[in-house]
Amino acid sequence: MLLGASLVCVAYLAFLLAGRLKAYTALGALLMLLVPSLGAVAFGYVALRASRSGVVRVVRELIVFGFALLAVETLIAVWSPEAATPQITRARAAHKLGLPFDLRTKTEVTQELRNRGVDAMPGVSREWPQISAVRQQLPDGLFPLSDASNASIVECNETGKYLVFQSDEFGFNNPRGLIASGHVDVAAVGASFTLGHCQPPEVTLIGRLRKVYPRLANLGIAGSATLSMLGTFREYVQPLRPPLVLWITHPLAADASDELKDPILVRYLDPAFTQHLMERHEEVDKVWRDLAIATQYEFDRRNRVAIQTANDRRFSRLPFLVQLRSRMHLDAPLLRPPPPVSLTTFVSSLQLADSATRSWGGRLVVVIMPLYAEIVAHQLPPELRHEHLAKVVADLGIPVIDAAGEFARQHDPPHLYTMRIGNHPNPEGYQVMADFVASGLAQSSPAVAGR
Repeated sequence: MLLGASLVCVAYLAFLLAGRLKAYTALGALLMLLVPSLGAVAFGYVALRASRSGVVRVVRELIVFGFALLAVETLIAVWSPEAATPQITRARAAHKLGLPFDLRTKTEVTQELRNRGVDAMPGVSREWPQISAVRQQLPDGLFPLSDASNASIVECNETGKYLVFQSDEFGFNNPRGLIASGHVDVAAVGASFTLGHCQPPEVTLIGRLRKVYPRLANLGIAGSATLSMLGTFREYVQPLRPPLVLWITHPLAADASDELKDPILVRYLDPAFTQHLMERHEEVDKVWRDLAIATQYEFDRRNRVAIQTANDRRFSRLPFLVQLRSRMHLDAPLLRPPPPVSLTTFVSSLQLADSATRSWGGRLVVVIMPLYAEIVAHQLPPELRHEHLAKVVADLGIPVIDAAGEFARQHDPPHLYTMRIGNHPNPEGYQVMADFVASGLAQSSPAVAGR
């Protein structure tokens, strides 16, 4: 038995040497090599040199310890396995809180609405055109930056009930006719926080700010990062020339590394480049009406496969203690940190947007949103933390409102997020943000309010 345990240690050492060591720091790699090596030596020594009674005692302890670990791993697999999808995580959180949760897929909700005669479409994410299967079906040179227009958009479900909003004539979450009128006092570009995940429009950040700025255009789409936000600014804000522009970002959206790989998005760093999307809104609408439902169906199919695979594997991998090791984060301090995120594109994009806004006498204000991953889980690297981003923006001479800092100062930040997990804010959280942002805007742009 002890010689077998020694061989297991040697096999694990060989597994590490086969390629996993490169994921660890130098100290981590040394420890990962030493622990199984010393274990192999110790077990071998006891097996060969200890008395029979000593060997029996050690074997007995190893068996008890091994069965204890397997018992814990089995209990985790039965009662709290790792969720295969974010939606499963949300459903479990809702169950613990005694709340109902709609487990239908976005495709199923969309189809049910369409069967009732509603012009429903799934909400898209700005990453979609970067997916090769989607890009191949798009017209050459087109990167849509909005949803389908004049439709009921099935967006998301974090509360237990799907958010469905009515898109305007350009595919954004606005009252119809606002952008088309050409009379906009405030334009907000951003990602899901700006769009209003996943709450009714009236309780979101933009919905609450509209009580102060009635003619506020919401140009947020989920999944946006720096370059797609710059593209939205170029395509939809510059033609409107509003007195106030809100660049509503969050730490992960400041990372442009993925968007820099896209040949169309990267062209927005040229201040003369535009796709003329406002003039092409009918083409954008047709593209998503042709592609969005089938694309969402494929995503939902993959999610079903992931859920089934996770269920099938949760017991087959018990001997590897996968769930236990994951929850204890035993090797996390030993892993090599990812390379630092460059903010060069973030800075360049803000400078371009600020210069353009100043050219028509407007004012650009950057608003930093509170990610759960930063405020509660503390998982972001230093270069992406809100205080560092706020300093970078301030050093550019651009006004900045750090709503993430306001969240961090609250007595119980988790209670501001839907179900106290890694969701977007709940109505109370959006209220905290809106009050803080409105106060900051009143100081930086008081003349715009109520126009």
